[in-house]
Amino acid sequence: MQPRFVLIALLALASCRHAEPAGGSPFAVGTQPQGIAAFSRFAKVAAAKVSPKGTYIAALADEGGRRSLTFINVATRKALVLNPAGESSIGRFYWANDERLVIELVDSVGYLAAPVSRGEIFAVDANGRGARLIFGYRAGEAQVGSHIRRAESDAAWGFVVSPLRNDPSHVLIEETSMREVSDRVAEIYKLDVYTGVKTRVARSPLAHAQFFTDENGELRIAAGNDDAARPKYFYFDGAWRELDSIRGFSSSSRPLAFVARDRVLYVSEPVQDGFAVYAVSIDTGERKLVLKTQIAPVEDLVRDATGRVVAAEYEPDLPAWEFVDRSHPLSRVLQGMLAAYPNEHVEIVNTTDDDRKALVRVYSDRDPGRFLLVDVATMSAEPIADARPWVKPDSMAEMSAFHIPASDGFRIHGYITTPPGAQPGKPPPLIVLPHGGPHGVRDYWRFDPQVQLLAHEGYAVLQVNYRGSGGYGEAYQEAGYRKWGDRVVQDIIDATRFVVRKGYADPARICIFGGSFGAYAAIEGSIRAPDLYKCAVGYSGIYDLALLSKAGDIRLERQGRAYLSAAVGQDEAALQKASPVYHADQIAARVFLIHGRKDERAPFEHAEALRDALAARSRPPEWLVEPKEGHGFYDEAARERMYQRLLEFFKKSLSR
Repeated sequence: MQPRFVLIALLALASCRHAEPAGGSPFAVGTQPQGIAAFSRFAKVAAAKVSPKGTYIAALADEGGRRSLTFINVATRKALVLNPAGESSIGRFYWANDERLVIELVDSVGYLAAPVSRGEIFAVDANGRGARLIFGYRAGEAQVGSHIRRAESDAAWGFVVSPLRNDPSHVLIEETSMREVSDRVAEIYKLDVYTGVKTRVARSPLAHAQFFTDENGELRIAAGNDDAARPKYFYFDGAWRELDSIRGFSSSSRPLAFVARDRVLYVSEPVQDGFAVYAVSIDTGERKLVLKTQIAPVEDLVRDATGRVVAAEYEPDLPAWEFVDRSHPLSRVLQGMLAAYPNEHVEIVNTTDDDRKALVRVYSDRDPGRFLLVDVATMSAEPIADARPWVKPDSMAEMSAFHIPASDGFRIHGYITTPPGAQPGKPPPLIVLPHGGPHGVRDYWRFDPQVQLLAHEGYAVLQVNYRGSGGYGEAYQEAGYRKWGDRVVQDIIDATRFVVRKGYADPARICIFGGSFGAYAAIEGSIRAPDLYKCAVGYSGIYDLALLSKAGDIRLERQGRAYLSAAVGQDEAALQKASPVYHADQIAARVFLIHGRKDERAPFEHAEALRDALAARSRPPEWLVEPKEGHGFYDEAARERMYQRLLEFFKKSLSR
């Protein structure tokens, strides 16, 4: 029998209330956030999905860091709000069928910037009934005197892989044991969304795999890395076999989707002038060219109810669509929406099972975005919710894309955001904002609240997709391996000098600020170009590369260690040469270090070591530590305090 406190927690999580739409929307904002809060506050609506038959829309809302789910009846527009209680909050969610939603629970524990999964899965009907924890360590029930199978208590993490189109009572999940400290290999199950009973499907062929399903949600592909950080792919048809053994799949192929009806695998491959998508028969190896893109590979596919690819999204600099079948109804929806919103981008979030309704998101560099429900047949759209309803797009700053050759000829990409009201001939001060990662991560053309905050304060903002960034293919990413302290940082410096030459920024007033790897790049950049940056800010940064293999969570798993070996290297002398903590005497810029004491990705000792090295040279940095935060500040009040200090630091550092 479940402990009473657990039962109370579950009942509290499932507590619902009816919300009458205010001003036609259940997401009306009360007090409008002002100043820094207008940018540091979470989006009011972060995600939304339409149910398989189009009866309901589920939307994830946020208020002060507390998440809730709102169920909207499409016909009546009446809303029902599901509020979590206690530590548990709402993560990703999936419609199992037209009435029942499956939710991954998360906790705000400060370990990383976003809440962390506790491995539990919850389910509830759209009318608020049938709320139940169906997977996790608190999900077990007493089975005394009963032959009915019930949910078990699992000391494991569970994540939803996919709903099952032909089995509305189950979803496909992956389970990894909490008893395994590292290198967890997932078991795949079908989980009953009403009882929590599991039915085993397969064991993953490799640790930390990503799984692909077919149009029906059935398991098909496992993707991951081997012990040398090389990509590996497996195909499942009752048993696993390596895709490399299948004709038509080459060493440069990367799986995108599988269509069971046609037994076709869609793959992406680099070609001479960009990237191509091929449809490969899993039985014969026959290959058919589907589409080509320039500069960047496909980011996302639009597939209809049969699984067929009808359009593909990619983003070389600005987001773009490539249409495989321009006459397909879903392609027509995209084309119509793009015409209706010419300066914005459109993406299909999900569709009903019959493709008659589509939930669409429209956004731009100045618009945080809004969700609309589109009737595919009539091409009519009705608004559902604005992501950040207090933001006025016309008052936001414009982001422009560029790509240039770096100083060694390697082509790099980036964005420059200019502050509203910037006057010709009077270049504003510049904040260089390198992204974290560095690998597998990139900046995109879209609304970025941090960038907009800085632009609102009168700064131009530079973002650089330096070599090593994700989104441009594996060769681009691998070009940054073991080059963190030289070529990667030099790309950022080269881009900085480019925007200065183009008149976007005042060369005498430049600061560099980044988080995680971006913090490393900020401090290392100030060492490599002491004449360029007046100040450098490190936020949750790594400053001693050798420490990555001795402290923090990356080193705890075999694949993490393989990644560090491939991307950073193991040569102690080279690591020390590229680590800012050993070269504090070369830092001329003013330094501000920001860190969360609970950070396990970039442990707090990184910041302490650089602080002490600077202090020993009579150049103590500005210092801000949040005792309850981790790798990036999640608490809204903590972020607001951080940005207040940050803006004060920039103002002092860049004053004429």
